[in-house]
Amino acid sequence: MKGYWSGHKVLDPSELENRFAVEDGLAFLDVTGNETLTEESVELLEKVKPLLDHLPAREADFVELYFFRHLKQTDIASIFRVSQPTVCYRLQRAAARLRFLLKLPDLEEGELRAMLVGFLSDDLDVQIMLLMYETTCQSEVAKRLGVSQGLVRHRFIRSIERMEQMPDLTKYSGMFRLIAENLNILREVQRPAWGPRVTFAVE
Repeated sequence: MKGYWSGHKVLDPSELENRFAVEDGLAFLDVTGNETLTEESVELLEKVKPLLDHLPAREADFVELYFFRHLKQTDIASIFRVSQPTVCYRLQRAAARLRFLLKLPDLEEGELRAMLVGFLSDDLDVQIMLLMYETTCQSEVAKRLGVSQGLVRHRFIRSIERMEQMPDLTKYSGMFRLIAENLNILREVQRPAWGPRVTFAVE
């Protein structure tokens, strides 16, 4: 969509304290004292845009309307016929997911699979690591593989600890440790049954 960045939009001062100014929000997108987006913030927002497709559809819509289009939470609540606290919670949840996704290294699945197959001798361990990368959810991995959550957790942590002993695998061990510290962060990211994301026209 066009129009997000024209003029580096000035934020409404009355909204500044509510725009993700808390730890659980998008506080990493800094706003300067003169209430305009800094070049650094614009750069970061450019990185955030492609990640919206990795959020649940409604969360992506909320982030787009609130942070990119500068609608108030109450207006978004009215559009979607939900409460303002629901919008606030979803925005904070989306912010947490986005922060996590921004920290993940840019990997091709083939590269990750090749590394894991070369490093782990048991195919079950390979599958666990790939699915933990995809979902961050032990219960979902256990369900897909038909094993217990305890087994998934044990093998996941064991594989990370082995990786951390290999200096040439630091990139991968750091990534999987990040996932271990953010379990379930991507849970319920499947697109809801009510349909795809809404596309908002830009005037």
